[in-house]
Formats: sequence, C-alpha cells, structure tokens
Amino acid sequence: MADRFVLSEDGVLYFVGTNRRSDPDELQGTWVRLVVPSTMVQEVLQSCHDSLEGGHQGIYRTYHRVKADYYWIGLYADVEKHVRSCPDCCSNKSRPQLRGYSPGNVLAERPFEMVSMDFLIPLPKSRRGNTALLLFQCSFTGFVMGKAMSESTAFVVAQAFEECVYRRFGAPSLIRHDRDPRFMSEVFQAFAEMMQSRSRATLSYRPQANGQQERSV
Repeated sequence: MADRFVLSEDGVLYFVGTNRRSDPDELQGTWVRLVVPSTMVQEVLQSCHDSLEGGHQGIYRTYHRVKADYYWIGLYADVEKHVRSCPDCCSNKSRPQLRGYSPGNVLAERPFEMVSMDFLIPLPKSRRGNTALLLFQCSFTGFVMGKAMSESTAFVVAQAFEECVYRRFGAPSLIRHDRDPRFMSEVFQAFAEMMQSRSRATLSYRPQANGQQERSV
C-alpha cells in the first residue's frame, strides 16, 4: 500500500492509482490524486458540493467529483454524510413538486444553463432614485442576483442582464420570465437572440410555471 503514495519535492503527498480501461488491450493510465489531511476534508467537501461550481449535486455525483482529484480514507462515507446533512439540499427536497407541463418543469443540468428573471416593483424611492429591483436566479443552484433600477425600460433590462449575468457567467441556454411587456419586447427578445439564448415566457395566469423565481420575489 505504501508504494501507492508519492511525496513531491514541495512536500505534498499524492496517491497514485490506475485508471480502469474498458478495452483490455489498452494500457492502464496513472491516476494521481492529492491526499487531503483530515483538517481540510470539510473545506474540500464544501468546494465540491456547496459552491456555485459544485451545484449541490447528489451523493453519487459529488463522490465522483471529489474522487477525481482527491484521496483520503473514508472518502465516500464523508461525502454521504456531508450531502445528507446539507441544509440547502434538505430544504429543496421538502418543497412540493409542480406537475403538468410548463416552463417550470424544464430542469437545468449545470450552473447558469437556465436563468429566471422577475421584477420586484414598485419600491420606495431610494436615495439614488431607484424604485425597482430586477432579480436574476440560476435555476440549477438557486443563486440570486439583484439589480436596483431607477427606470425599467426594455433597453435597461437588457443592460442589467448583460451586467449581472452575461459578463459574469456567459450566455444561458434558456431565459425564463413572465409575460411582462419589457421581457416580451422586441428589444429584449433581440438581445436574447444575439446571445443565442432561448427566451420562454410562463403561461398566462400561471406564475407558478416560473415558481423558483416567484418564491425569490
């Protein structure tokens, strides 16, 4: 067992394993993983599960994500315990599931693949003259961003989307929103088309189709 561990010149300990090949004629490749001390296990788990990049995946996916780069004895048990005790995951599982076809039933598979948006308006005028709050939410992670606005034209909405979402995370595959005229306008639809993002409005009189964003508001 000891021959599977290698100490680098910098004093970093690595575990050396082999990748399994589906083809028996292929040579096995070397698989090097960082050995994590017990004092840093929680930090690794938080990075691979709780973070925006981790996306609060389930036990299986989180385990394989951690296992790809790290090694320690009891890795699977620690991953299972961490995921099962995650407050965000537990609260999401307790929410009732919507049934029937609607845009809300489309599930994202990665962070910021799908973004929901909605207005919180009107608000008391702030010192800077803002009277509206435009919210953006990643449908995969639940991460919410807000943009305070003094005016809420379609052009300003497009500018806010570019600033809060596009410049930071790139163009989403799908943008979900209600049938607010500013979201349905030619200006915003042209902006979405320019990003090569699909724009999908919730059904009339059915705000629960965009339920995740409605709950944020």
